[in-house]
Amino acid sequence: MKNLVELYYEREIQLFVLVSFALQVFLFFTGSLRRRSTNIFLSVSIWTAYLGADWVAVYALGNLSGVQESIISRRSQLPLSFFWAPFFLIHLGGQDTITAFAMEDNDLWLRHFLNLVVQVVLAVYVFWKSARRQSAELIVSGVFVFIVGVIKYGERTWSLKCGNSKSLESSPGHHYKQRFPELRDSDCDYRNMVSNALCSMFNVLNVFAARNLFGYSFPSVGPDDTQVDAKKMFKLVELELAMMYDDLYTKALVLRTRTGIILRCISHACSFVAFALFLASDKDRYIGVDIAITYSLFIGGFFLDFCAMFIVITSPWTWVWLKAAQKRDWLANLSWFLFSSDIGWPERRPLWSSSIGQYSLLSWDSGSDQPTRSCNQKVMALVRRSARLVGVGKKKLFWMSKLLDTKFLEVDEKTMEFVVEGINRIRDEFSDVASRAWPKLGPFLETIRDHFTADFGAAIVVIHSFTEEYLMNAAAAAAEEEEEEEEEEEEEEANDMMEVCRKLSNYMMYLLVNHPSMLPLNVSSEATLAEAAQLMKVVRGRALEEMVDPCDETLREMVDMWTRLLIYTAGKSRGPMHAAELACGGELITFVWLLMVKAGLGDSEAKRILIANSACADTNTKEAYAFYFAS
Repeated sequence: MKNLVELYYEREIQLFVLVSFALQVFLFFTGSLRRRSTNIFLSVSIWTAYLGADWVAVYALGNLSGVQESIISRRSQLPLSFFWAPFFLIHLGGQDTITAFAMEDNDLWLRHFLNLVVQVVLAVYVFWKSARRQSAELIVSGVFVFIVGVIKYGERTWSLKCGNSKSLESSPGHHYKQRFPELRDSDCDYRNMVSNALCSMFNVLNVFAARNLFGYSFPSVGPDDTQVDAKKMFKLVELELAMMYDDLYTKALVLRTRTGIILRCISHACSFVAFALFLASDKDRYIGVDIAITYSLFIGGFFLDFCAMFIVITSPWTWVWLKAAQKRDWLANLSWFLFSSDIGWPERRPLWSSSIGQYSLLSWDSGSDQPTRSCNQKVMALVRRSARLVGVGKKKLFWMSKLLDTKFLEVDEKTMEFVVEGINRIRDEFSDVASRAWPKLGPFLETIRDHFTADFGAAIVVIHSFTEEYLMNAAAAAAEEEEEEEEEEEEEEANDMMEVCRKLSNYMMYLLVNHPSMLPLNVSSEATLAEAAQLMKVVRGRALEEMVDPCDETLREMVDMWTRLLIYTAGKSRGPMHAAELACGGELITFVWLLMVKAGLGDSEAKRILIANSACADTNTKEAYAFYFAS
């Protein structure tokens, strides 16, 4: 055992430098995947690697000197571990694909700056302490690696500062103001869409910084091509949010500045000079394993830098800079080819998770006999049964229900169409006197009218419970009428509306349970569920058939009801909430929020949307209502 411990201490630094480099490779190739994924395992893996990479580098750098002296005292050959001190600085500088895991990391940029100063001083001490035994070529090579490490670490700290909340609010947006190419009508639609997204990034920055824009260009959706235009609008917003993600969570913003480009060129030049000097130095008196590890660090670093160059080249900002500012058409065409290929941002590939969270009230109601299909549902059902046996209340299992009962579904084109259509309809209500009438759902909405403003969360729970009951009854009625003749097109449309209605209903419950800060709630989500239970009993006490007439028009109104609830909620949300969600795969409500701003709607714009009118509402005010009730 004593020999094993000695062997571990002898190889400790070698192990840690390899682990540190392996973590950097992992972060480089997976750092940007979380923008398009809601997978918990992937997020936890990246989060662990993100924290572990800094811990390993700091720990190894702090223990480098003592371990080195121990090795020298027992061996005739010199260790090369002192030369790895600047490489740990490079690793602390992180990768271009991830500088911050969350917005909180950006807000703590001063802490990273302090770490930069401390670790540079420590690395200089370690290097200086061993310099007297080394050759001149090796010392000079290490100095150049030091320059690379300081630049890399400085880039990360600079990127964190640019992405923090205060910098976002105070930024004038000069980095978004540049010349844009004049595209011909013959150019492809995707090229025009990317150009429009680039042109609107200055306004998108102002939206996230909560500055009033009073609306900006939002093309209307015609009746004949609603589905096509809705898909294009979502793709446009998708491009804008993807570029905002890069500016907040990667080094993209720093590498677009003149200073950033100069520092990156200096970094590359110093890396090559350091490697050349290392090749020319006398390495016979050093440990062979250390030499092999050093070669691996150099070659691996060159490989990551080469891949990082491709990321810069495939950036839409590089394409527009080459196309408009530099007039380098062949380079611009190469950049566009790489950008639109599979290694870049092809049009067919989603730039976000393209999914919406789903949480059903039946999942919270432990007494329900819902079928358990997924593994998570079976585990949750087993936990609930076990909890009841030992007398544990279901309130204490709320955190587990949020984790296991939540699932994700793909956002289909029909959902996009209803959202864009709903935004257009509410926008038109500012110019038209007539508001949305509810001939079918009117009795039900009147029942919960007072709860819209008194407790919005309770209203969501009640409407969700009402919707689930209605959809179950509608599905049962459809099953009984299966044998009757019905036009296939009408049946498909009804099924689509039922699916959209269920998705939006479960999505609002998902926001209530998992992201309550995005909703205008009076109390916590857990308290909302408890308070809404009493009101649900009152609503369920009345026969569902007395409140609504089951037909296609009712289903259409129900979809519109949930669309308006989502639009109202998006109008009440704020930029920092959406900026934080970009790092977790994105949320549908963020798309709705940005589409509303493009239409000049929302609390941050000139046209506010209220949930419902009061009895003494002034119809002359410039406000629209998600639900309007006749006095």
